[in-house]
Amino acid sequence: NTYQSAMGKQAMGVYVTNFNMRLDTLAHLLYYPQRPLVCTKVMEYLRFRDLPAGINAIVAIMCYTGYNQEDSLIMNQSSIDRGLFRSVFFRTYTSEEKQQGSLIIESFEKPSIETVKGLKRGDYTKLERDGLIAPGIRVLGDDIIIGKVSPNIEDEDDIVINRILLKQYKKDCSLSLRSNENGVTDTVMLSSNSKGNKFVKVKVRSVRVPQIGDKFASRHGQKGTIGITYRTEDMPFTDDGAFPDIIMNPHAVPSRMTIGHLVECLAGKVAALEGNEGDATPFSKITVQEFIQKLHKLGYEKYGNDILYNGHNGKMIKSKIFIGPTYYQRLKHMVDDKIHARSRGPLTMITRQPTEGRSRDGGLRFGEMERDCMISHGSAKMLKERLFEESDAYRVHVCDTCGLCCIADVNKNAYECTVCNSKINISQIYIPYACKLLFQELMTMAIYPKLILEDM
Repeated sequence: NTYQSAMGKQAMGVYVTNFNMRLDTLAHLLYYPQRPLVCTKVMEYLRFRDLPAGINAIVAIMCYTGYNQEDSLIMNQSSIDRGLFRSVFFRTYTSEEKQQGSLIIESFEKPSIETVKGLKRGDYTKLERDGLIAPGIRVLGDDIIIGKVSPNIEDEDDIVINRILLKQYKKDCSLSLRSNENGVTDTVMLSSNSKGNKFVKVKVRSVRVPQIGDKFASRHGQKGTIGITYRTEDMPFTDDGAFPDIIMNPHAVPSRMTIGHLVECLAGKVAALEGNEGDATPFSKITVQEFIQKLHKLGYEKYGNDILYNGHNGKMIKSKIFIGPTYYQRLKHMVDDKIHARSRGPLTMITRQPTEGRSRDGGLRFGEMERDCMISHGSAKMLKERLFEESDAYRVHVCDTCGLCCIADVNKNAYECTVCNSKINISQIYIPYACKLLFQELMTMAIYPKLILEDM
């Protein structure tokens, strides 16, 4: 359905068979992809059996310990340890020698402290003499993976010093690994473009093991993140010792009416027991009733339910649990790529508020809903701290007579209102910088907001 169209684009599997020979900017590859137990006829033409993007996981739909609320999943840690949904992530770093006219002004080499000015904060020891890193080297955040230098545009003082010391200083243009990533160098390629300039591509791979916060989805738009992982001994189990890989919350099904999710589980159970592929082609003559009858003939509860036992205390769970194989996909959204925290950091020039985004070491947005929540708690001081003191508090001096901002030199204790030419009756207040910015933008449109001050 259309929900799966959105999820399928983000699912990881075997995207091409020659992935080892390619140098894609970003690539995710599932370690142990499986052909789905339940297929459609269209999948055959899409070559989905040859390039699958998921795993047939045993899924139980039940409430268990409460860690699968609000679209989260409970996953079997023992299955993860055995390789369930394990994947590899490739990132390719590219650098090219720049050209100015007919002159190549950059070159690949290992920068040294004797000849290069302003070395970057990072480890240069992993580079070879030609400025490139060898394949199979473990790299961590901020390690230099491509060494590159360019001639330094010097001022007169530098030229004199260099002539005295007989040194030729260069500028560092090296490329480092992203600060929040690590891995092993997989492929290093040195080549030249149509102009004859050298370029380097370094492919770095890292293994991604499913963990709390990683995103998964079935083929019916039932997406969710891992809420907790339990080892096999803590998971619920059936009479014959089978246990689920994933526990999904039952509240995710009724309102969304993803009945196909349940039918797939039923068809998958029949397919696994009969040893063939289930057909889920839409508008075909196969009915749910046929799956029910087949399951009953095979000696199972006809609706796919099973008696499960609590993994914590061994007691039988009173209600029957719907359990069976469902095809699940691991999506590219992983907590390792999104984890971010900040105490202090850079500000934007215009609003003087913290920058936005993980890559820019930005602040965490305290939005309208968070504000409403704090108001409902009555946390006025906390609200003032988050939205004002810790964001963009700004000191301004306001004229008590006209209510407009004044010119102030606090060090010289000199204040003046240029509107009413007054040097007295000027007060100091603190407002958000964004508020001051809004006032100035309104003033450009001949709207003069005035601040009326009162003694508290």
